[in-house]
Amino acid sequence: MEIGKINTLKILRETDISYLLTDGVEEVFLHKKEAKKPYLENEEIDVFLYVDNQGRKTASTQEPLIMLGEVKLLEVVEIGHRYGAFLYYGMIKDLMVSYDDLPINKNKWPQVSDKMFVKMISKGEKLFGHIVGRKQITDEFPDREALVEGATVGAYVMFLIENGLVAYSEAGDEIFVHSNNFREDYRIGEFCEPKILKRNPSGEYTATLIEQKEVMLEEDALRILEYLEDNDGEMVLTDKSSPDIIYQTFHMSKSAFKRALGSLYKAKKVELEKNKTKKI
Repeated sequence: MEIGKINTLKILRETDISYLLTDGVEEVFLHKKEAKKPYLENEEIDVFLYVDNQGRKTASTQEPLIMLGEVKLLEVVEIGHRYGAFLYYGMIKDLMVSYDDLPINKNKWPQVSDKMFVKMISKGEKLFGHIVGRKQITDEFPDREALVEGATVGAYVMFLIENGLVAYSEAGDEIFVHSNNFREDYRIGEFCEPKILKRNPSGEYTATLIEQKEVMLEEDALRILEYLEDNDGEMVLTDKSSPDIIYQTFHMSKSAFKRALGSLYKAKKVELEKNKTKKI
C-alpha cells in the first residue's frame, strides 16, 4: 500500500461502521461515510491512502487535489504558529507545511485564504506539503501560454528574496518584481496583481506592482504627508538624503521621493529646508 496515492484494494469484510480493505498483506479502514455504494466482499475499489490524526493508515474514496510527488496550488485553511500552515487538499485531514519551510519572521507567513504552491512529500508514512525551488514549480506546468506585456496578472507570492519577490500565476508562470517596483510589504501566499513588463529569454517575467508614475506620484506624496503628520510635522529627510535611508523609510527610490517631494512643494504642502522638511 502506498500512502499519498490511489490504490486498488479488495473488500475484505464489512463492520458496523466501516469496510476493511486489503492488498493481500495489509488491512486498512474505510469509513462507511466514505462509501459511494454498498460494497461486496472481494470487490475491488480505488481509494486514496493517508495517515489520520491517530496515526492510522486510512482510505478515502474522495479524489485528492494533490498526490505524492505532485506540485499544486492549495489554499491555506489554518495557521498553527507552533507547527506551520495547513492546506486543504480534499481530505478530512489537511496537509501541513512545516514551520521549517516558512520564513523565520512569522509576519511573512501566509494567512487563511492565501494560496501556496507545494509538493506533496512523505516522511515516516505521514504526508506533508513542501515548498520546492523556483524552477521546480515552473517545470510542473510546461504547457503555459505566454503572458502579454502590459497585462495585469493574478499571482501568488512564493519567495521573498533580497532584491524583490517572486510570484506565480495559477498557470505556473514565474513573475519577478524588483523591490523598486512595489510599495507594500508582502507575505508568502498573498495574492497580488503584477503588471507584466517583459519576458526574459529563460521564460521568467519581470513585472511591477506600482502604477504609472503619474498615478504613483500622488500616492507617494500622500505617504510622505502621512509620515510628516505622524512625526510632529517634520522629518530630517530631504532631497539630498541618501537613497538607502529614503528606501528604508518610505520603500521608494530616491527619484520617486524627489518627484513626490517636489509635487508637495509646488502645492505648498511642505517647506524645504537645508537639513529637514516641514509640513505647512
